[in-house]
Amino acid sequence: MSRSSIKEIITKVERRIDAYRSENARISSQITILSLNATIEAARAGEAGRGFGVVANEVRTLASQAATASEDLGSLRNELLQQFTEREWDRLSDTAQTLVQLIVRNLYERTADVRWWATDEALVHGLESLEGPALRHAEERLSLINRFYSVYLNLVLVGAKGEVLACSRPTQFPKVVGSNVSRSLWFRNAMATTAGDQYAVDDIANDGAHDGRLVAVFATAVRQAAKVDGKSIGVLGVVFDWETQARTIVRKEVTMSAETWTRSRVMLLDNNLRVIASSDDKGLLQP
Repeated sequence: MSRSSIKEIITKVERRIDAYRSENARISSQITILSLNATIEAARAGEAGRGFGVVANEVRTLASQAATASEDLGSLRNELLQQFTEREWDRLSDTAQTLVQLIVRNLYERTADVRWWATDEALVHGLESLEGPALRHAEERLSLINRFYSVYLNLVLVGAKGEVLACSRPTQFPKVVGSNVSRSLWFRNAMATTAGDQYAVDDIANDGAHDGRLVAVFATAVRQAAKVDGKSIGVLGVVFDWETQARTIVRKEVTMSAETWTRSRVMLLDNNLRVIASSDDKGLLQP
């Protein structure tokens, strides 16, 4: 049974309980009034009405007990609703944690990719020689890698001064090769790394060179002779297609009924509390 079905049942029970409590309260009130009138009349009758007065008092007591039972039923209803709400919050919390774990695992794989590919012989040779044939070979190698790793929009090979010398998709993104990214945080931080196991990543942002799509660029230095402690001779940047991948996570990885989706919105926030993904695509990159 779905969560929406359970909630519908609870709502129906709640309405019936409220209706019962209202009717019970009305009847109890009438019985109380009648018992009071009976008590008054029994008192007027004197000794002859004493027995009737006892009965009237008992009836009033029963009416009071009925009213108390009605209140207890209302408390039970509130407790039931509270338990349902708490379980719903627990379920949403578990869903959020699962999504975060999925994202963390996904992004960690990106850091492993860029550090591994930065040691590729073709990329190292291209940056060491800076000659046309070597750079074309590096581009071919990047294209081959990107072909099998479709989560990336592009892979870029950048010289030490920030000029993009080759990329995996030059036809699809013609503005990339020849552009200068020396002011980009991911490039500066990657060049500043001191070992091959270090990497840099920039904040999620719209990238004009890649059709304005939301991307996350992971980068690391390409080192001389591919040595882990070699001199930085350039940077490899992998342009992760955050927009597509994040949309898949917030829309397809969340298990909710169609009815629940109509009143729900799933979002991912970064450490600055910016919305970096939303199931309705609204408010992106806004706090």
